[in-house]
Amino acid sequence: MFIKKVVLHRFKRYQKASINLKDQLSLVVGGNNSGKSTILQALAAWQFCKTLIEIEKGRRGWVQAGGKTGVGLGIVDFTPLQVPSLAHLWTNLKTSKIDEPDGYTLKINVFWDNADGEERFLEMGMSLANDRLFVKATSTNLTAEEIIEENETPIAGSVPSVAYLPPFAGITDREGRLTPAMRERFVGQGLSGGVVRNVLFDLHEENKRQRTKLLENRTKLKDSDLAWLRKNDPWEILVSAMQSMFGTDIRIVPFNERWHSYLKVRCVKGEIDSNGFFKSHPGFNARDLMVEGQGFLQWLSVYALSLTPEVNIVLLDEPDAHLNAALQKDLLQSLEAVAAGQGKQILMATHSPELIRLHEHNRILSVAKSGAKYLDAPEGRIKVLSGIGSVHTPTIHSLMQNKRMLILEAPSDLRFLQKLAERAKFKWPKNITPWYWTGTASERLQLFRQLKKEIPELKCISIRDRDDESASTVSESLIDKGFKNKEQDFTVMKWRRRHIEGYLLCKAAIARAANVDVAEIEKFFKKDEHALALPDNTTKSEIASSIRDAQAKEIFTKGNSLKRNFQITRDDVAAVLMPKEIAEDLHTFFKAIEDLGK
Repeated sequence: MFIKKVVLHRFKRYQKASINLKDQLSLVVGGNNSGKSTILQALAAWQFCKTLIEIEKGRRGWVQAGGKTGVGLGIVDFTPLQVPSLAHLWTNLKTSKIDEPDGYTLKINVFWDNADGEERFLEMGMSLANDRLFVKATSTNLTAEEIIEENETPIAGSVPSVAYLPPFAGITDREGRLTPAMRERFVGQGLSGGVVRNVLFDLHEENKRQRTKLLENRTKLKDSDLAWLRKNDPWEILVSAMQSMFGTDIRIVPFNERWHSYLKVRCVKGEIDSNGFFKSHPGFNARDLMVEGQGFLQWLSVYALSLTPEVNIVLLDEPDAHLNAALQKDLLQSLEAVAAGQGKQILMATHSPELIRLHEHNRILSVAKSGAKYLDAPEGRIKVLSGIGSVHTPTIHSLMQNKRMLILEAPSDLRFLQKLAERAKFKWPKNITPWYWTGTASERLQLFRQLKKEIPELKCISIRDRDDESASTVSESLIDKGFKNKEQDFTVMKWRRRHIEGYLLCKAAIARAANVDVAEIEKFFKKDEHALALPDNTTKSEIASSIRDAQAKEIFTKGNSLKRNFQITRDDVAAVLMPKEIAEDLHTFFKAIEDLGK
């Protein structure tokens, strides 16, 4: 079950809005104050109102739409989001009646399809009188029969269940066992860290119940049952992810509410062995969850909430805030797997260019002041990435100041090139703004054109690996001859060698980095898997095809690599290159960079 549409009436920035949603994982993107968080908050408020009515009146309160009596509460009891006053829930703080027939002037209507494919909706209305909020179901096509059994037991899964997680904060070393209401209060106050142990404890307890059920008087789980658990059980999935991603095992300390005041969760560092089992590092003492890094805690809280069985709609507000680019990618892929495997709908608000680049364009919900809609073409992603009308990043501000841009494939490439420039006695210009994108030359050109509309004086160089393209597609000036470019201020370049690492295939420099004789390096390259005879001078642009087309990236990192044999990286080799060992192609590139910076 997933929410297919939400209709807002006078909620925060949206006077009127109808927003269509898709199943599984959607990125919600937009500039600051564009309204992306408002969409998540609206659904969180709808869930709170729905739960409140169920607690006070039972589920029959949902289907008694139009009744005169609502449920009243003060601001301290309104927990889904933090506002300075309840009036801030209304557009422009205007709470009085305009054209509403029932006096409930703020409305959030959620639509979904039931198990038979029939559309259902439930609208929650709010009114404000004397600083007191009144809530009721103002419209629905639900019937009591489809949400309540004859014995008054709620029918599971008949109505969407929503969980909202703002950016991670609030973790303490003393987290008690919390009621659902207290958890919602903490999360609404932006203190999601204050409930993370509770979420983990619940997942762990449910895992114990599942294991007990599957044992059936056995002393050991059947292999088939264990395999099923590891694939489907939320706790098993979470623990496996944290072990593989962070080399950390999560361990719940037994809790007895008669004796213990606080929940305790320990972390143990280690690694997964060749048999797939986690082994802790010798002598490592388990430590409290609180002392782990902010990125780890953010990742853990997001993933744990997403796996919670009781929730089928997960709202995440900038969960990537404390994560580096690699962890952002891991998080996105993990959440996609959760959405598909666990049947979840996840809405993830983000500013991250890395995530926007990776995600399918038709699952990116672009938010503007007038509303929100999914991108209908890949080019739409480029506009969002460029920050024009949508996402404004510090990179954009730097471009506006410098008006000079270098597009590379990864941040490590910039660090690597600047190190080589230093070895070549070349001073890297300070006024060039890097932009990282693995996209094709044509995609990069579209990005440049979008940016140039806002920055008319912008000039750019795009550089990337040649990879499997023919060497004949690159000129001696490194210009990509395979791309027809008519933009005067956009220079499309490509390395003449297959990979940028190809310019490090200097046996003398590799020997210095590895602190071994050159003969040992020559022997390494002559092995069958490499079969390379490196010449004494590898700086020429017109070098032998065996060197030009060598799989240099793999030679450094994969299989029987330089890293495995000599414990060195490309950065280690770059750091010891002599000026006379810097390749001609690199000098050509540095000259182009120098001209760009003028």
